[in-house]
Amino acid sequence: MTFSSRQRRHERTELRQVRRESRAVSARERRRERTRQSILDAALAIVSEEGPKALSMRALAERIDYSPAGLYEYFGSKEEIIGALCEQGHQQLYATMDEVDHKLDLKAYMVGIGLAYVRFAQENAAHFLLMFGTPPPDVQTPEAGLLEEGSAFRILVAGIQRGIAEGVFMARPDFAWLEMAYAAWATVHGLALLRITTLKGTPYDFDVADRQTLDNFYRGLLAAP
Repeated sequence: MTFSSRQRRHERTELRQVRRESRAVSARERRRERTRQSILDAALAIVSEEGPKALSMRALAERIDYSPAGLYEYFGSKEEIIGALCEQGHQQLYATMDEVDHKLDLKAYMVGIGLAYVRFAQENAAHFLLMFGTPPPDVQTPEAGLLEEGSAFRILVAGIQRGIAEGVFMARPDFAWLEMAYAAWATVHGLALLRITTLKGTPYDFDVADRQTLDNFYRGLLAAP
């Protein structure tokens, strides 16, 4: 066997070994991610059933039949678990709003993302309350945190900026895109919060009222003819 043949055989052997190790690492990572997600699912179940104050590392360990010490291999504290739940919730909210067809005309799109926001809150009430009842992590500026990649507020801002660019919305020195987006967020968040708290179970067709409210808000942003 020539040197080059031995070298090629050696390289093939090494490549097979690397592939086996890679598959083993991937399998471990998948198992770890499944366990991590199971912990988060159990934590959210506790929050949904008993409220955030009921969540503790001990209660969580009992829920999933896991040792408290074992939980610390995945999360350093209860606060870290809550932070991870909030992060997942914001990602899911972003995905829900991003499902609205971007090709819709501006009014249909803006009303659509607003209704998607309310719908997410209704379908994930405990998660929604946890997300917005937990102080956000420190950021350099509040605006930077709101506009980071994956932020639902960023979708709203993009819609407002589209309206300004198309000449549909009129920006003013004291009411530009950020103020418009804030006012829109405050409006839709108020609708969502009322639907899942004070007005929950009230026998009234709030879907119609929500749409009318968003229609009226949209008209309030229109540029003068």
